[in-house]
Amino acid sequence: MREKIENYLYDLTKKYSQVNKISFSANVISEQVGLKRSTVSSYLNEAFRNQILLKIKTYPVSFLHKKAFTETFFEAQYLEYNSFEELFAEAPSNYKEKDPLETVIGAFGSLKEKINQIKTAAMYPNGGLPIMLMGASGSGKTFLAEKIYEYMTEKQIIDFSAPFVSHNCAQYYNNPELLSSVLFGYTKGAFTGADSNKEGLLDAADGGVLFLDEVHRLSEEGQEKLFTFMDTGEYSPIGNDSLKKKANIRLVFATTENIESTFLPTFLRRVPVVVSLPRFYERPQPERLQLIDQFFIQESNILQKELSVSSKVIHFLIDTDLEGNVGKIKNLIKFACGNAYTKQYNNQRINVKLLDIPVENLLQPYPSAKISNQHNIDKRVYLPNTEIQPNLETSERKKLKNFFTRLLDDYKKIEDNTLTSTQFISFATENVTLLMDEFIFFTPEDKETSFFSFITYNIRSAFQFMNENYGFVQDGNKILSIANYLYVKESQDFLFDSTDWVDLKKPLLHFLEEQMKDEVWLAKRFLNSLSLHMDSEVLDEDVVFIALYLHSMNLTLTDNSIKAIVLAHGYSTASSMANVANRMLQKNIFQAYDMPLGITASEVESKIFQYIENYQVEKGLVVLIDMGSLNIITEKLATKIQSPLLVINSFNTPLLLEVGNLIINSQTIFEISEQIADWLPIKRQLTTPKTNKKKAIITCCYTGMGSAVQIKEILQKSLGETGETLTVLPYDYLKLKENKRQELPFQMYNVLAIVGTENPEIESVPYFGLDRLVNGEQIDDFVQIIAQKFAVDGENLKQELIFNFSLKKMVESLTILDADRVLNLVSDSISEMQRVLEITFNANKKYLLFLHISCMIERILRKEEVDKQEDIENYIKENRMTMEKIHRCLQNIEEKYTIKISDLELRLLNDIVFN
Repeated sequence: MREKIENYLYDLTKKYSQVNKISFSANVISEQVGLKRSTVSSYLNEAFRNQILLKIKTYPVSFLHKKAFTETFFEAQYLEYNSFEELFAEAPSNYKEKDPLETVIGAFGSLKEKINQIKTAAMYPNGGLPIMLMGASGSGKTFLAEKIYEYMTEKQIIDFSAPFVSHNCAQYYNNPELLSSVLFGYTKGAFTGADSNKEGLLDAADGGVLFLDEVHRLSEEGQEKLFTFMDTGEYSPIGNDSLKKKANIRLVFATTENIESTFLPTFLRRVPVVVSLPRFYERPQPERLQLIDQFFIQESNILQKELSVSSKVIHFLIDTDLEGNVGKIKNLIKFACGNAYTKQYNNQRINVKLLDIPVENLLQPYPSAKISNQHNIDKRVYLPNTEIQPNLETSERKKLKNFFTRLLDDYKKIEDNTLTSTQFISFATENVTLLMDEFIFFTPEDKETSFFSFITYNIRSAFQFMNENYGFVQDGNKILSIANYLYVKESQDFLFDSTDWVDLKKPLLHFLEEQMKDEVWLAKRFLNSLSLHMDSEVLDEDVVFIALYLHSMNLTLTDNSIKAIVLAHGYSTASSMANVANRMLQKNIFQAYDMPLGITASEVESKIFQYIENYQVEKGLVVLIDMGSLNIITEKLATKIQSPLLVINSFNTPLLLEVGNLIINSQTIFEISEQIADWLPIKRQLTTPKTNKKKAIITCCYTGMGSAVQIKEILQKSLGETGETLTVLPYDYLKLKENKRQELPFQMYNVLAIVGTENPEIESVPYFGLDRLVNGEQIDDFVQIIAQKFAVDGENLKQELIFNFSLKKMVESLTILDADRVLNLVSDSISEMQRVLEITFNANKKYLLFLHISCMIERILRKEEVDKQEDIENYIKENRMTMEKIHRCLQNIEEKYTIKISDLELRLLNDIVFN
């Protein structure tokens, strides 16, 4: 008897997230196991004293099986807790609370948008929003309604003991008035047979969830009474309109009918969230297979036997069409398993074959759209009482897991000194390359359906972001490989149960950051951008995998310098001269186009446009051509290009070398045009875009371009859709300070403002300091400038700016460091500076120091250097004492991050402190 109770509670604890928490009370357990409550209570308390159970001192008292809880969630520190919330509050940092709605098959695929709609309705304040589930009979509406209830209790939207009342209205097909009485209750004498007052479903569901299936059976009068309750929270029982009762209920409806023709328009207006569930055969093939797997696992548990299901059975079930009814598929599987069990009940493994399916179903024709594409699925084996079914994993997922297993095994060898760091990186890179080469040719069954298309589309967007900001070139194979990688993973953390991964991922990531810092940094930036588009987490395993993949490509970021092309008539004239120049310059500066003699100006124009489409030319394009007649392209292109264009008529190798050197030395296109003027009799023509200039905001930072780029990202996030038409352009502070309006942005754009950490002082261009955006002083002025040129919601933009420019959000956005940790360390250093230097910093100065030092730490960790300072030796002689004091105040940071702060960095800090 004791064993029976413990086994029941073990299974119940394993299903914790799927059941009402009231199920763990002695009263409910006694009902389920068929024993007296007092007997069950006595056994439960004895098992608690023997440390077999956990006790939750709620009302009523609840019990969880300790071993089952540890296996499913984490190891509890104590045996007794005041609430379930207190128990889960001690979950370790790597524990991820289960989301019942995300366990629904298709939650990351065909149902993704629908699940998001449901979550929005559930989380909506003041009682949430009513939800209508539409779908064919057996499409899973009741199952989804139960998951909605679980989600609400897990997220503490409603109390864990709140009721879930489910009622099928179809049984009142011929008596809608009776349905109203069941729903609202009735008073004595309301109708013949009403001998006493009777509470209704609204009373029973108060504080919880009421699920009304086939709700279209409600009469028009019943609909009116129900939407009155939805508006006011009040209702009257049948027979007494003067009696007003109140209830707080989350409403979920379900129907198989067309809602427009079945419900009153006034009723539908009160149901803003309508979720249409797909039929079984409308689901992507992987989801159909998952549903089939789930039903066979359930049968394996019921029969307590291994089930070996032939590939023909799986193919039949995937392709069959039982009116789109998931429930009928489930019953078909139940019958087939029962049929096979009857014949083989003495065997440990039951073989389920096609002939175990009822003959009348086998005679049904396959849907032609499905059977035309046979699936490469072998027989499948299902194990009873097993959460992880290794036999059901796809070969692609197995390969991924094997990759990470091998990776972790190799990493252990580094710690054991049996493998060098170089060998480890080499082996890992080779394995990633082999795997991604396979993924290029992996073709998902539902490649054209929403989930795969959704992944691919967002990867393209992330690549575009990387290309625009870091020169990361987009490539079709890269996109396809990464899309297939994420598709195989289904964006899930599939290493959560690996103890090696949990123990080693932090040191492994730290090791990779030291060995290939650029690739890890780029992988994080890429995945951060992707996560914003896909509303998904950035997983450590993905950072590791993508970083190794980038490393495997011998990645070198394309620079954002001026580009140059050479056009010449002849078989190899242009390419020969460009090759010579590129080799002598030791850099691939010139792209060559060899042209036939009869080529027209429009064809040359087309060649240039083709180049512009494939390369970044924001800083300008130099075109060197070999015949004067071709310079007519300048005027033609001026009306179409978006960047400065310098056309040089005629060229030779010395001129190519001169132009190449000027580009390498970061000269602007305007400076190049002026300096080659000595090469007479060369004709040249410099033109800027003749189209209307786009509006832009420039970002700059005293410490370099890296921070300017990151400030741009924060601004774009704040601007939202406006950021698509307003260019935010990071630019070199020193060049702006020195050359003012002669710099490229002012030739290319209508610059509305400059945002940065130091004012370059450009006449008639408003400057907004980050410190004053953070403390709110300049938020209104900044919003006003934007609102003058764009149709924006000023208040909303203001709130976005206030949120995104808070100090913690800034540090999180500008660095990949732990924001809380770095801010605490920097705070200590700033306090020490004030004490040692006997200075009290104002709020703006403190902000600048917080921001600068945080970025400085990451910059040093990534081995990036600040711009060279020619006067550094003289500066140190003049400021040695204060620089040394500042250095001493930063020793805690040097020790914690194992870094060395250079004189160049100290000079910048000294300037901030005393300027």
